[in-house]
Amino acid sequence: MRWDVPLGTRPRGIVLAGDRVLVLPQSPNLLSCIDLRTGALLWSAPTPRWTGNLVVQSDTVVMGGWRGYTPISGLDLADGGARWTTPSPVASVRTVAWAGGVLTGSGCEAALLDPADGSELARWRMPDPLAGPDAKAFVPVDAERVVAVCGASSLVTFGIGADEPARLGSHDPFGAIGYVHGLIWMLPSGRGYLAVDPAAGTSRWSGTADRRMVADLLPCDDGFLVGDANGGIRRLGPDGRAVEGCTLPVRRLSALADAGDGGLFFAAKGTFGSFTLTPDSPAAGHGRGRRGGLAARRPTRQEPKDTP
Repeated sequence: MRWDVPLGTRPRGIVLAGDRVLVLPQSPNLLSCIDLRTGALLWSAPTPRWTGNLVVQSDTVVMGGWRGYTPISGLDLADGGARWTTPSPVASVRTVAWAGGVLTGSGCEAALLDPADGSELARWRMPDPLAGPDAKAFVPVDAERVVAVCGASSLVTFGIGADEPARLGSHDPFGAIGYVHGLIWMLPSGRGYLAVDPAAGTSRWSGTADRRMVADLLPCDDGFLVGDANGGIRRLGPDGRAVEGCTLPVRRLSALADAGDGGLFFAAKGTFGSFTLTPDSPAAGHGRGRRGGLAARRPTRQEPKDTP
């Protein structure tokens, strides 16, 4: 444990910005900026009640617009000083830092805001309403192009200097979406993945599973890494087929994340920790639950003080 800082109830937003962490809890109504290395509080700023959506673009913290409860505001990342705020509450899906601005949207409208003063840099009209206020509606695929989720199952692409937003097709309703190795991936039913070409909207590969999958697909070499609720970890090749796998000794695996140092973080029932994947070999032993040539080495676990 390096540091432990009490900040309030379950956060509506946590953003890493270089050597700083921005945290927006449900309560108290306060945005906090913390030193990542020491846990020291660098500054805090009061927020309107029900403030949600948090993103950092360049040297500006942009927050607000969650469910239309509050205005959208810009704060100086250095000291939390107010830079600008919209004159009235604004409704927006989850905001995203992209193309030098902050992407917002509601209904059939999407807009790119200048983080310096909140002015509009661009605006697009979607063919269908964007996904709900709590859904991940925007998936940037490069510096000039975004895929938007409309409704519960439609994909639309748009970008800077491009033509009008274009439909990419409809799929079975899905609950998670992301972008890895040049492909848009979706979790249609929680028991499999679907990978789609972000330019043409065509399906590249799909896979089903006999158990609920974790809503995180991570790059691994030229393929992907997936997990299931029982702790199973599988490496998929570029075509989506399982290459090898192993099992973590945890219950109810719920999240995976790249640790940035060759390892991975995991969250499970009552547990947060990290592990490293290494190729298996005959000399590696016969660890319990391991299968198919992949081994989870040196798992470390930390039991949280308060488990939801």
